[in-house]
Amino acid sequence: MTFTLIGPVPGFLKELVDVVRIFLPEAQEVREGSELRVVITESVRGTQRQCQANLTGVLSGSHSLSGVTQPDPLADKRFHKRQQKLAVYFALKEATGMSPPWGSLTGIRPTRLVYAEMGKGLSLEAAARQVRETFDLRPEKAALLYDVVATQRNIRQPDEMDVGLYIGIPFCETRCRYCSFISCQVGDGRILPGYVRALVREMGAVYRMMQAYALKVRAVYVGGGTPTALPPALLEDVLAAAAPFIAGAGEVTVEAGRPDSISREKLRLIADHGATRISINPQTMHDETLQLIGRAHTQAQTEAAYQLARSMGFGHINMDLIAGLPGEDLDMFGRTLAWAKSIAPESLTVHTLSLKRASDMYRFGEPVPQEADVGDMVRLARETARDMGLNPYYLYRQKHMAGNLENVGYAKRGHECLYNMDMMEDTGSVLALGAGGISKHVYGKGARIQRAPNVKNPEDYITRVDEMIQRKAALLKGQGKGIRRPSLAADQPDVLALEGEDQGKASVEQP
Repeated sequence: MTFTLIGPVPGFLKELVDVVRIFLPEAQEVREGSELRVVITESVRGTQRQCQANLTGVLSGSHSLSGVTQPDPLADKRFHKRQQKLAVYFALKEATGMSPPWGSLTGIRPTRLVYAEMGKGLSLEAAARQVRETFDLRPEKAALLYDVVATQRNIRQPDEMDVGLYIGIPFCETRCRYCSFISCQVGDGRILPGYVRALVREMGAVYRMMQAYALKVRAVYVGGGTPTALPPALLEDVLAAAAPFIAGAGEVTVEAGRPDSISREKLRLIADHGATRISINPQTMHDETLQLIGRAHTQAQTEAAYQLARSMGFGHINMDLIAGLPGEDLDMFGRTLAWAKSIAPESLTVHTLSLKRASDMYRFGEPVPQEADVGDMVRLARETARDMGLNPYYLYRQKHMAGNLENVGYAKRGHECLYNMDMMEDTGSVLALGAGGISKHVYGKGARIQRAPNVKNPEDYITRVDEMIQRKAALLKGQGKGIRRPSLAADQPDVLALEGEDQGKASVEQP
């Protein structure tokens, strides 16, 4: 389907397009000759602004909203955008009869809206209710927000001198067909030594910067890709170079994501270098699905990897699962959850399948399961996590997610991943090393954020690592080319971005 947006949309076109795609995920925005016309009209009388959205064409419906304009320009811009989005949302809800689980929200961090309401003096319960009512969330999603924020409030938040360190290894033995992350296949391995040398160089320079600014390491996260795709000697080089960071960190995670990449020797290296948390990610227990999505391991290899890690003394193992994988129904996903419960990881991350344009499955037009099916999987996952004694402690959303749902991290009390929580809530600064990492400097608990990206291609990273080092030096000084600097007052939260898509982030725990 094609659609056209018509009317006063000052800088809000992208957000309004995202609202249309809540209901019509494959719809394309065009300038003229469309099957659906979305017409927005506005009028201002004194301090009252009225906004109306009208649908004509293959769908018909309308919705009108009015409200008081704000004297502060930034606050009024936020109100103006929200008013247009809600008018379009409710018109589409009326026309389609659909009730999306996250209502009108299109952003990746819905918890931050709860925090914004709490910043106005509301209790957590009242703040979750206000977000539910404003954005038309289903009760179960508002309850999830409540539970996540309740868990986070019992965990020490980072201060301005705390930094999370991300060390990126963007290589895998094979590429998953749903994957859109920046990762390359190991192939013949010729690129790996040069990449590790460049990474070690960047790590040394960043450590010296941190010393100069008296920054403290809160959490270290070695991710990818698959860090354990490196041969043992190169993995040891990376972990040895990370030793000064690890020594002062309260948490150290190493992704051992692919069970077929794990060996006793690699796990011994990881343990000896101080890891407190590893992640072994099967995604599903079903071998036929694993083969279909391009993962070269089996259920038996996952179980063997877990048993090996346990026998070597690892006390915090995370497991990743994906709801909505091709060919799987609720019964199959339920069996995977029961299997995960029997293995008993300390934390469980449940992703909803998201097919972005860079993935093979998207390019070949493979169907994404609908919300009715995947929604039941997500609900069952939450029930299973509760039975396992795991609490939700962070969540985020992405575009192109099956059923317009979410990803949730669950953990036993005391086993929450600080890096994941700080990253997704934008509460802590992150220095991201390696190809594709995006560093960010967070001021005033998210009041202002500056970002500095590394180049994405590993070969470019190798030749330009000194430039990446300079970008971080500039970031820590608060200036420099390639750094995004929002023009916000130091005490003004960046709430304009809360309801829209994120403006860029360093890597988080990846499937």
